[in-house]
Amino acid sequence: MLAHIIRRILSVAFTFIVVSVIIFMMMHSVPGGPFDANDMPVSEAVRAKMMAQWGLDQPLHVQYFQYMWGVLHLDFGVPFQSPGETVVELISRAWVPSLILGGSGVLIGAPLGILLGMAAALHRNTWIDYLASTVATLGLTIPVFVTSMLLILIFAVWLNWLPASGWPQPNRWILPIICYATIPLATYARYTRSAMLDTLNRPFVTVLRAKGLSENRIIFQHVMRNSAIPLVTVFLPMFIGTATGSIFVEAMFRVPGLGAYFVSSIEVRDYTLQMALMLMITFMYCVAYLLSDIIYALLNPRIRVGGAE
Repeated sequence: MLAHIIRRILSVAFTFIVVSVIIFMMMHSVPGGPFDANDMPVSEAVRAKMMAQWGLDQPLHVQYFQYMWGVLHLDFGVPFQSPGETVVELISRAWVPSLILGGSGVLIGAPLGILLGMAAALHRNTWIDYLASTVATLGLTIPVFVTSMLLILIFAVWLNWLPASGWPQPNRWILPIICYATIPLATYARYTRSAMLDTLNRPFVTVLRAKGLSENRIIFQHVMRNSAIPLVTVFLPMFIGTATGSIFVEAMFRVPGLGAYFVSSIEVRDYTLQMALMLMITFMYCVAYLLSDIIYALLNPRIRVGGAE
């Protein structure tokens, strides 16, 4: 098990380095820059001085190693669009709305999706199954910006129950949280239904029923444990993906989260903020998949660890 964890950590570190190189090369291959002549009409001398101040006059590989050396010391530089604070301070401030809304969406949507998937699997080919499958399909196929517009139209415009957008009053969080919850609800409903149907059809369930165990004990003690394995593999990555902000949801509800800053950093070619956001998200995904693999191995001792059964 220890060897498995060490291999996974080395794999995560290698993936992080490769992704950082790709992101850095892609950003600097785009024409223009934060001090482009069209966006900032200043003299060449002033522009050269600003480029030197931010280290943008150095060769690309030197800029990369200088930036990654700072990252190792948790120094992501200063955002060009907000030079009065560091990138870490800006992300710490902007991440709060994204974490509150996205985290709440996953923590509400995932349990509801599991219950929906369980109900569908236990009542297969009934109206409950058809209803749950329809809800899951709609949640996965309808784009989130369409869901956002529908919620605003119904609850803010027609019924006038909730505000359409804004921050930070808690009543303004309800509609964005519902939007965030639709994806985990639909995903977990489909995963749970498939996993439970697969487990219910296994021979050991028939044996347990033949031994006279109650249906509740079979479901909650044996079927759910085996069905939980695929759910674990998607929970942490989904939580990271939702809690790091959605461009569409934050734009629709005017939430000052990471998604909004990510868009603005692209518009003004803010290299330091773009790199910091993408590296942060990459690192969190790597850690999430690492933890998922470890939990998966703990839940399922039959998987191969270190080349042995």
